[in-house]
Amino acid sequence: MRDKLIDCDEGRRLGCDTFCCRLIVRFDERERPPGENGAPAKGCVDKSPDGFCIHLDRAALRCKNRESRPRVCREYDCNTDYLLQVALRTGVKNMMQLSREALRVRILREDWIEIPGSSRACAGDPANLEKRNG
Repeated sequence: MRDKLIDCDEGRRLGCDTFCCRLIVRFDERERPPGENGAPAKGCVDKSPDGFCIHLDRAALRCKNRESRPRVCREYDCNTDYLLQVALRTGVKNMMQLSREALRVRILREDWIEIPGSSRACAGDPANLEKRNG
């Protein structure tokens, strides 16, 4: 995992529009919550009807499940995600439409917009902040 913390507030100013909270988040096999009423365990985090993660605190634009969020959320770095680059340029918010745009658009790595780092924990683990500062 990278030691870089992402400044989510700056990312939203650049146009990410809470991009990571729209992604499909698959549970690691060990993280899957047990199934209910005999159903198999869920494979992915649930989404709200508008496509955002159900754990997104809409007022604060932060994760309500921060302390127990899935591994993929803890390790995600938007600056390595090509789809974010497409979203920043096209403004597409629907994931299916974004996938189609990603096949059409070509963005060279040297032209990527980077979400700057932060001196406080935002998208990274609070433990990373401790490692960085201490």
